Amino acid sequence: MNTRLSLRTADIILYPYEQECAEFIQKRFPECLSAYVRHVMRARTTILQRTVAALLREDVFGLYSHSYDLQVIGSVYMTNWHRLAPEWESVVHRLPDANLQEGITYKLFPVASGQCFLIPIRGESAFRQCDIGEEVVWIGEGIQTVRDALSFLSLLTPLIKAAGEEQAWAQLAKELENGTSNLALAYWHFEKECQTMRKEADNLFTYIEQRQIDPSFCPALFFEQLCIEGHHLHPSAKTKLPMSPKDVFAYSAEFGGQPQLRIVAVRRHLCDFHFDGYKDPNTFLLDHFPSLRGPVAERFQQTKKKLEDYVLVPVHPWQYEHVIPNVYREELRDGRLWLIEGAVIPTQATASFRTVLAKEAPLYIKTAVHSQMTSTVRSISSQSANNGATYSRLLRTILERERDLSAIFLPVCEIGGCSFRSKDPNKARNLSVIYREGLDRFVDEGEIAIAGTALYASSPFSGQPIINDIIEAYAKGIGRPSSQETALSFLHEYVGIAVRGFLTLLVKYGIGLEGHLQNTVPVFRQGKPMKLLFRDWGGIRLYRPRLERQGFNIDVRPDSITITDDLREAQNKVFYTVFQNQLGEIIRHISRQWGIAEEQCWICVRRQCDEVFAKLAKDPNLKRAVHEDRQALYRPHIDHKALAKMRLQPKAKTYCFVSVPNPLAMSR
Repeated sequence: MNTRLSLRTADIILYPYEQECAEFIQKRFPECLSAYVRHVMRARTTILQRTVAALLREDVFGLYSHSYDLQVIGSVYMTNWHRLAPEWESVVHRLPDANLQEGITYKLFPVASGQCFLIPIRGESAFRQCDIGEEVVWIGEGIQTVRDALSFLSLLTPLIKAAGEEQAWAQLAKELENGTSNLALAYWHFEKECQTMRKEADNLFTYIEQRQIDPSFCPALFFEQLCIEGHHLHPSAKTKLPMSPKDVFAYSAEFGGQPQLRIVAVRRHLCDFHFDGYKDPNTFLLDHFPSLRGPVAERFQQTKKKLEDYVLVPVHPWQYEHVIPNVYREELRDGRLWLIEGAVIPTQATASFRTVLAKEAPLYIKTAVHSQMTSTVRSISSQSANNGATYSRLLRTILERERDLSAIFLPVCEIGGCSFRSKDPNKARNLSVIYREGLDRFVDEGEIAIAGTALYASSPFSGQPIINDIIEAYAKGIGRPSSQETALSFLHEYVGIAVRGFLTLLVKYGIGLEGHLQNTVPVFRQGKPMKLLFRDWGGIRLYRPRLERQGFNIDVRPDSITITDDLREAQNKVFYTVFQNQLGEIIRHISRQWGIAEEQCWICVRRQCDEVFAKLAKDPNLKRAVHEDRQALYRPHIDHKALAKMRLQPKAKTYCFVSVPNPLAMSR
């Protein structure tokens, strides 16, 4: 049910989640209500474009393969629809009334007899990444412009019903509605913050220099806070169910959220933990956060309990309030678990909602949050919590061997973690924590670490993707004009670091790092790529035979999906996250900004890969692995992680992939 919100400056029908956000704004920032409503329309367009792009890329209902191309040239309509059935003649006659644009291609997708979408495609990038125009047209009984993702899904109803998938699509619609309202909130706040920043400086890097005078300012965190649109491929990137707008605003990075982690004490026999360099998790926590000592000691003294009988677990404040009291009701009642009032860890939110940066110590703390975000509920498995330190030791040992990589390709290590011991998966996943080292020790003077997700975020100053500002700084730093040649030189240097690191670990050790943009932190000096930091081992894949051939046999938690005997799992992990997610997005923006054909960029990537393969193949023991990975990476079609389909199959226990054309196969 929609609600009409009447304002002096706007008259718009809001969906329920949008209405919730509007009511939050009206109560908290009444003078900003009209600005929020204005951004609702922009957010609807963005989520619609992402949804349609995902459905095309994954060919859901044959949206890509069963569509016809249509172009308008003057008064002529050009199409590859060769046999026109009689029921479609009326649609053709009504095309002039649709006010289609010249110069772009429309995908004409029949939904039912005499009913179709006309989807504007401004361009198509590698891996079937379509750039969707703003006005999707529906021709049915009448002609209408589709304004939001929910309207688009509702028009797919005949196909959804025929597939018997009404429940799954209804849930997706709910997530998209929620994500749209949250994105509008982010757009509104970003616009407000930009106005403030532009008063202090006239460009991005001058602003950073000025802010660094304040020792509490963290450039890496600042860039994460600019990632207001979330995952660039996922239609549900801004979904946060069932959070209220108040909680989204309080705890999200784009609003400068500063969550105060709470502390829960868990009976030691109910807690699994594993740390590198510490035998006791409480010693680790109190050593790094000495401000906890007083409140913790006081509470244990008041209750006449012994600290050594418990493990202290930091908990996200949203989880502490909304999940812990319900999921662990029995344990709270009988004292196996209790809440330590007054003990908090001040933190700052990052682009990964559940991961926060501590103020008191150089640590990232990854917490369990039982909220639907993108493809999954963001709880943490016991395997992820307790394997992290083991994987960190492995990666450090490997990079000590790989001297050529050790200065440019660096793991941000997980120091340890804890989880609740239970056969109930809900309990086992919702009281977990992972501690990860901070970034400061990796960044030398004059360098700046920028989370990969910020590369495509809008600069508060230029309004362009931040990667454009970085390449402009690179051009200035090397004394060249900003040009296609300079942009390709930047890409060559960036790719050179990335493929050397990710491919060497895959070919030689069977390690498939999850190297998407959120897990990758490039470090620049005057725009020049200096090194890549990689983090988060939750999605890593270790191909056992290759690892064992290098003399490694690691001990991990039972049922860890990270260890595999299927080479393709490790390959897909790298090929999707590094080449499609990370390099694909960087190339898309470089191509668009500097007018460089994407094929030329992928030739650069292919050459760098060839160099890495050739170097590794000099070792006779690696020739087979090089051949296997080269063949897989260069095959004509490559597996693409189907993010929308995964949302429509929430009970599936494996990733869902679709096959898409591979630009590396053609970039010889």
